Amino acid sequence: MKQIKKIFYTDVKNIFKNFFALVIIIGICFLPALYAWCNIYSNWDPYGNTGNLKVAAVSLDQGYTDEDGNYHNTGDSVIESLHENDKIDWQFVDSEEDAVDGVTSGKYYGAVVISEDFTYNMYNIFLEDVEKPSLVFYQNQKKNAVANKITDTVVGTIQSNINEEFIKVMTETVFAGANDLSTDIEEDGGVDGLIEKLETLNSDIESYQKMIDVAIQGNAILSSAATSAKDDVSTMQEKSNQSANDLDSAKNSLESTEVTLDTYQAQVNATMASMQSTIQSVVDQLNSASTKEDIAAMQSAVENCNDDIAAINKDLSDLASSVASSTDNENIESTVSSMQSLMTSVEDSLDSISAVNATVDAEQARANAVTNLQSAITNMQSVQNQFNNTLAPQVDQCVDNLEQILTDAGNVMNSMSSTLAGMGNVFGALQVTASATDTSLEKTSEVLELLSDRLTTTIDKVNAAADSDKVEVLMETLSGDPEIYGEFFSEPVEIETTAVYPVENYGSAVTPFYTTLAIWVGCLILTAIIKVRPNKASHPEANDVQMYFGRFLLFFALGQLQTLITVLGDICLLHVQCVHPLYFWLASAIASTVFNLLIYSLVVTFGDVGKAAAVVIVVIQIAGSSGTYPIELLPEFFQRVYKFFPFPYAINAMRECIAGMYEYNFVIYLVELCVFLVVGLCIGLLLRIPFAELNHFMEKRMEDTEMM
Repeated sequence: MKQIKKIFYTDVKNIFKNFFALVIIIGICFLPALYAWCNIYSNWDPYGNTGNLKVAAVSLDQGYTDEDGNYHNTGDSVIESLHENDKIDWQFVDSEEDAVDGVTSGKYYGAVVISEDFTYNMYNIFLEDVEKPSLVFYQNQKKNAVANKITDTVVGTIQSNINEEFIKVMTETVFAGANDLSTDIEEDGGVDGLIEKLETLNSDIESYQKMIDVAIQGNAILSSAATSAKDDVSTMQEKSNQSANDLDSAKNSLESTEVTLDTYQAQVNATMASMQSTIQSVVDQLNSASTKEDIAAMQSAVENCNDDIAAINKDLSDLASSVASSTDNENIESTVSSMQSLMTSVEDSLDSISAVNATVDAEQARANAVTNLQSAITNMQSVQNQFNNTLAPQVDQCVDNLEQILTDAGNVMNSMSSTLAGMGNVFGALQVTASATDTSLEKTSEVLELLSDRLTTTIDKVNAAADSDKVEVLMETLSGDPEIYGEFFSEPVEIETTAVYPVENYGSAVTPFYTTLAIWVGCLILTAIIKVRPNKASHPEANDVQMYFGRFLLFFALGQLQTLITVLGDICLLHVQCVHPLYFWLASAIASTVFNLLIYSLVVTFGDVGKAAAVVIVVIQIAGSSGTYPIELLPEFFQRVYKFFPFPYAINAMRECIAGMYEYNFVIYLVELCVFLVVGLCIGLLLRIPFAELNHFMEKRMEDTEMM
C-alpha cells in the first residue's frame, strides 16, 4: 500500500511542479463538461422552436353556396386559423406552383394545398358523385429528418381539426333542419305526415349506416389481406435472398473446379509423358534384351503402363459424366470416346510384350512387339494432343457457360428481391391507408347511429303519446341549439393526459445520456494524454500490481474532478431538472470510477489497441444504449448487445435522479453498473500478464514506423 500511495503522491507533485502540465490537466478536467453542456443546451427545447420551421399554405377552395343562399368556404377558414397558429412559421403563398417550387428548392419544409372543391365536397357528402374533401401535403424529406416528423404531426393535427369541423357541420345541418321541422309542426300541426317522413328518414339513415358497416368490414378484409400479402412478400424475399446466396456458392464451386481441371490437365500430361518414356525404354530394351530377367522387367513396366491407362480411362469417363447436363455434352463425349479408343489400342500394343521370351525363336515376336510399341507411342501422342487441344478447351468452355448461367440467375434473383421489397412497401402503404379510412368510416357510423337512435326514440314517444300530446313531444325532442349538438358530436370524447415522472424540457430528458457520454469521453482523453505506466526507474521497489493501482489513483482522482465539474454545470449552470441532485452526483461518480477502470485496464493491457477498443465500445453505446431512442425501436443487433455494456445502467440510474425514483431501481442500476468494475480488474490484472510480451512487440513495431 505504501508503494501505491508513493506513486500517486509523486504523480501529483510532478503535475504541480510543471506549470504547463498543470494547465493541460485543468483543461482536461473541463473538456468533458463542455462537451456535455453544449449538447444538453442545444437540445434544451427543440420542439418549442417549431415556430421557426417554414411551411407554405395555400387554399384553392372556391367555396359553396347552399340552398338557403348562405356562402361557405372552409378552405379560407383553415387559412385564417393558420394565421393564428404560431407552432409553425406558416408562409401563405398565392398559388400551388409557388408552394411546390418552395418545397422543391428547400425554401419550405413542406406545403399544404387545399383543393378547389373542398367546401363543396364537405357540404354535399351524401351525393353520389361527390368525393371526400382532401388536402395535399408536399414535403421535402431530404432537408431534415426530424423536421419531417414535426411537420407530419402538424398536418395530422390540421386533418383532425378539419374532420371535427366536418362532423360539426353535418350535425348542425341535421339539427337545424330538425328545428325547422319543429317550427313547421307547431305552426301547421302536420304531425302524422311528419311521423311518416321521420320514419322514412330513419330508414334511410339506417341504410346508410349498414352501407358504412359493410364498407368497414370490407376495409378490414382489405387491411388483413394487405398485412398477409406483406408477410408473404417478406417470406418470398427471404427465399429469394437465400437462392441468390446458393447461386453464389455454386459459382464459387465452379471457380474452384476450374483450378482442379487445370491441375488434372497437368497431371494427365505428366502421366502421358512418363508412359511414353517408359514405352520407349521398353523398345530400347527389346532390341538388346537377352535374358528372361530382362524380359520380365519389361513386362512389369508394361503392366504399370496398363494400370495408368486404366486410371486415365476412368478419369475420362468421370469427366464425361460430370458434364452430362452441359450443352456441349455430345462433343465432349465424342472426344472422350475417341481418346478411350486410342488408349485401348495402346493397351493392345502393350499386350504383345507377353509373347516375347529369351529364345531365338522369339526374334519375330520381338520385332512385332517393337512395331506395336512404336505404334502405341504414336497413339499416346495423339491422345495427348486431343486432350490438350480438344477436350480441355471443351471442358473449359462448358465451365464458363455454367458460370455465366449462374451469374445471370443470380442477377435475376437480386432483381426479384428488389421488386419484392417494393411490393412490400406498397402493401404496407395500403395497410396504413385502409386503417386511416377505417377510422373515418367508424366515426361517421357512430354519428349516424346516434341520429338513428334519437329518431327511433322520438318516433316511439310520439306513437305512444295521445294525439293531443304528439306535437309537444316532437317539439321537446327536435328543439335545441344546433351548435351545441355539433360541438358535442364533433368531439364526443375528451382526452386528459397525466404525466408520470414529469420532465420539464427535452434538455433535462437527455441530460443522463450526454452526461454519461461526457464522462466516458473524459476517461478517453485522460488515457490519450497521460501515460498509464509509471517510470520503473523512479519506483524500483514497486511491483506490477502496485504500479497498476498507483497510477490508476491519478486517473481516478482526475475522473472524479471531471465528473464533479460536469454535474455542477448541469445543475447550477444549465439548471436542468434534477429531483435528487446528490444522488445524481453519486451515480455520476460511480460511473466515472467504472469507466476509468475499464478504459485504463484496456490501455494498460493492450496499449494503443486498447484505446481503439475503447473508442469502438463508445461508438456502439452511442448508437444502441437507449440514450435517445427506446431500445425497442433500434435494430435487433443493438437490442441483443446493449445489456453487455455499462452505458444503459449509468443512464437509467441518472434518470431516476432527474425525474424521480421508483422503489429500489436506483440501487439495482448501480449494482449492475459495478459489475463492470470486476470486468476492468480482470482485464488489467489477469489478462495483462499473458499479453505483456505481445503488447511490447506491437509497441516496438509501431515505433519502427516513426509515426506512431
